[in-house]
Amino acid sequence: MSDPMDSDRTRVVTQLLRTHPAVTEATVTAGADGRESVAWLVPDRSHAPLLHRAAALEAAGRLGTLGWHEPADDLRVAGVNRGESDFLYREIFAENTYFKHGIVLPPGAVVVDAGANIGMFTLAVGRRSPGARVIAVEPVEELAEAVAVNAELHGVDATVVRCGLGRAESETEFTYYPNNSVMSGGFAQAEDVDVLRGYLLTGEGAEGGTQLDRLAGDRMTAVRRRVPTTTLSRVAAEHGLTRIDLLKIDVEKAEAEVLEGIDAALWPRIDRIVMEVHDIDDRLAAVLGTLSAHGFSVAHEQDPRLTLTPCHHVYAHRPEATAHGAHPPSAAVTPVDHGPNLRMLERELRELLTREAPSAEAPGRFVVVPGLDDMAVGSPASVAVPNATCRTAHLAEIWAGLFGAEAVRPDADFFDLGGDSLTAVRLLAHVEGRLGEDALTPDMVFTDSTFGALAAAIEASAPQRASAAAGAQRAGSEGRALDHKDP
Repeated sequence: MSDPMDSDRTRVVTQLLRTHPAVTEATVTAGADGRESVAWLVPDRSHAPLLHRAAALEAAGRLGTLGWHEPADDLRVAGVNRGESDFLYREIFAENTYFKHGIVLPPGAVVVDAGANIGMFTLAVGRRSPGARVIAVEPVEELAEAVAVNAELHGVDATVVRCGLGRAESETEFTYYPNNSVMSGGFAQAEDVDVLRGYLLTGEGAEGGTQLDRLAGDRMTAVRRRVPTTTLSRVAAEHGLTRIDLLKIDVEKAEAEVLEGIDAALWPRIDRIVMEVHDIDDRLAAVLGTLSAHGFSVAHEQDPRLTLTPCHHVYAHRPEATAHGAHPPSAAVTPVDHGPNLRMLERELRELLTREAPSAEAPGRFVVVPGLDDMAVGSPASVAVPNATCRTAHLAEIWAGLFGAEAVRPDADFFDLGGDSLTAVRLLAHVEGRLGEDALTPDMVFTDSTFGALAAAIEASAPQRASAAAGAQRAGSEGRALDHKDP
């Protein structure tokens, strides 16, 4: 029998949630485990357009295997895994890696994003150049779909070309790393894992060892596919590009081939190029020579985090390009009011409940939906830890050591707390030191990064449970064999 007091508190919480301008409608229900309550929110179209569009896209099935990630309070993107979304945000938005050494954009820029990944650079172009048109080229279907979703979510005029770029129209073998998609490409090498290790080892406090090797190996699990390729000149012709204000190239060792696919007629119509170059067999010098020969002023640099890798960034612009009305760097970013993302809205709602109803327990989770009739769609799984034992206690102690005791709660997210790949190495090392190598697989931190989910995985990996599961599986197999014996 339900407690009338609990019903009254739920009613108060629901009413307060509805007073926030970003919330059109709300209700609170019990979670999947019967304990953790869930607040279902219908975002307001005017005050929370980003969340309103995100909820509609998810309800329409556009998210597929992607997940929502929020690397900053003013951003929400569909991505493959949280760690990569955070990395791309830092590189493109926080560190402005692609907007240096004369790389600026005019209003209404025409941009080709070659190697678009999930479209983070495409979104940055939308912010820096109002009315920009982007041709986003991405051969991996999952990533290309993320570009399309993110462009629609943020209102960027982007056309997604689902193929690779090269020196000719063809088809090529392509290696996709689902756990580290930014290194996917047509020139995969055994040394790719060493490049990732080199990147990780340059991080503050990084140490080599078994855990780092396992994490790097897990990140570089490969899936091979055949993908079509075309040339940049063909893309420009098919999409009517009379000019390209900025060509961005990040194609993992295929950058020279992309440049070879630019014909003599197109070169003069490109004003700026920014690209990642892998300096293998003196490729950096060759690329710099090619760009200089075509009239570009050229600069290059290497990020300190990439000093143990062959990766460099090259920046090229025509001296006359600044006369085309480009914004100066100081006015590079145009603020866009998309309203709050879910992380920001949840924080505001919790503050509202604490201030107005301190005795009422706040919901454990907040979920956005297009309407309350859609509550069952994408119903969140509980993050409570079933049958917790001392194994969870060990994780809690390790987690507290990394993030503080206040972070030990089921819904606390590894990345929201500031975790990154190096923190994952440390977490993995501590867990394995206490509970053994099979206690937690490296990919769990990146695929389901809450404390509750990691604790549940650690509980499920306990030897006695693994043995029980194996025994049950054997018993089931034997039973099926008996059922199929001849009489």
